[in-house]
Amino acid sequence: MTLHGLEKINRWHILFDELCNSAGFHDAASLAGRYCELAGSGGQKEYEAALRNLNNWRSGRHIPRLRSLRTLEKVLGVDQDPVLLERWNALYRQANECDDDNPADPPAADKAGKSYGMPRLWRAAGVPTAWAVVGGALLFVLGIAVGHIGSSGWRPWGGPADHAPMVVYKPEIWMSVGESKVIYAERGDCGRLPRDWLFVASDLPPATLGAFSDGGLARRNSKFCRGITPARAIIFTARQAGVEEFSIQGDFFKVTVSEAG
Repeated sequence: MTLHGLEKINRWHILFDELCNSAGFHDAASLAGRYCELAGSGGQKEYEAALRNLNNWRSGRHIPRLRSLRTLEKVLGVDQDPVLLERWNALYRQANECDDDNPADPPAADKAGKSYGMPRLWRAAGVPTAWAVVGGALLFVLGIAVGHIGSSGWRPWGGPADHAPMVVYKPEIWMSVGESKVIYAERGDCGRLPRDWLFVASDLPPATLGAFSDGGLARRNSKFCRGITPARAIIFTARQAGVEEFSIQGDFFKVTVSEAG
């Protein structure tokens, strides 16, 4: 891919998909196998998790965490090309600006400026354009909502995470040695339960001042999901005093740990 071609790409997931195709990974299965090989995870569950994540990353639904990003750079040879690596990192930082919960792109319109969701019968019957657009939009949104609920298996009237605690993202955390705090919550697909702790833990960054552990089911507010969605809480337990910085899912954290008492 030439530099000119890179400059035309303005979304990280589009660049990722283009690089996958250029490297011969036209299907997610072969890519997942190579990814697991370099990541050092060869189990069936790890492979299935990688397959699901890769599909989400290529579609732009999610972006990878830093550890996964570095593995992808090796799989695709991005780390061997300084120009490509610079563009890759720039688009990744851009994707992180909205807390990995960027709203979906608006639906396309035809050359006449009419929404594709406008029912043809309404236009034929001479219904005023404004009302037709409003009605079409309502039907479009309702259809998406019903379809999403049906495909996700989530039901708004019941679920194991309905009464789970809410977790709010805070970039700066103060703790004492021996103290444990919920510092983050990783969401799953909108409305679905989050990943098992085994998979969440494998993507967490190394920590020198403490250790991460499973906080169980939680809830968080997601811009992408347009509301509250189930998540898995992540607990940090401080083991020694100091200051440490790391990222989880592209979110920055600064943890300051003081001596107990």
